[in-house]
Amino acid sequence: MLQMFSAFAEFERNRIRVRTKEEIERAKVQGKKLGRLEAHKTIIAVQAKKASGLSQSNMAKELQLSIATVKGY
Repeated sequence: MLQMFSAFAEFERNRIRVRTKEEIERAKVQGKKLGRLEAHKTIIAVQAKKASGLSQSNMAKELQLSIATVKGY
């Protein structure tokens, strides 16, 4: 009985994978951009603060961002 359940679960997982792949391909054909959007305003703000000579920790405090986000940009 356990083997039957695992076989059905595997089959359903494969179907989900196929449907997901089909939807991603359909979205690409329609020209939709996939993935996380870039934070253009944040990037520009961090670069402006860097150009003014501000330290990373002070940038993070002023922009209310984490230090990791500032270092990433």
